[in-house]
Amino acid sequence: MTEKDWTPEEDEAFNEIEKKSNLGKQILQEIKPKREWIGLTDEEIKALASWWPSYDQMPALMTLARDIENSLKDKNT
Repeated sequence: MTEKDWTPEEDEAFNEIEKKSNLGKQILQEIKPKREWIGLTDEEIKALASWWPSYDQMPALMTLARDIENSLKDKNT
């Protein structure tokens, strides 16, 4: 039986098994394009936080933004 003999349902079932197997996961990780993390600039964070009523709290907002960014980076790498 060749791949051409498979029904679309069989092909889909095989693909699902492969995605869930360790080998399938490893293959998918290797073929996924690697993207470099690109963080926000200080200016972008300030622009996003411009609605905040108190400018003297900007250092705390910058720290919070960087902490959120680092958490997201850790989860996505």
